[in-house]
Amino acid sequence: MSRIALTCCFAALLASCGNLSVNNIDWGQARLACADVGIGPGSSAFDQCVSNLYYSLWQEQNAAER
Repeated sequence: MSRIALTCCFAALLASCGNLSVNNIDWGQARLACADVGIGPGSSAFDQCVSNLYYSLWQEQNAAER
């Protein structure tokens, strides 16, 4: 539960860092962000973090473009 909240916080933080385009978001950036918070790569929690962060940023950017 706390990891989901942490992921959402990172999504909001990264979305507010500037004018990111959809093309600038990639899986590599999401992986680095999840690794930076200490989630071990290769674990199911890491994979979930990467997926949640990537799609949260994608949704945020698409909502901002509407």
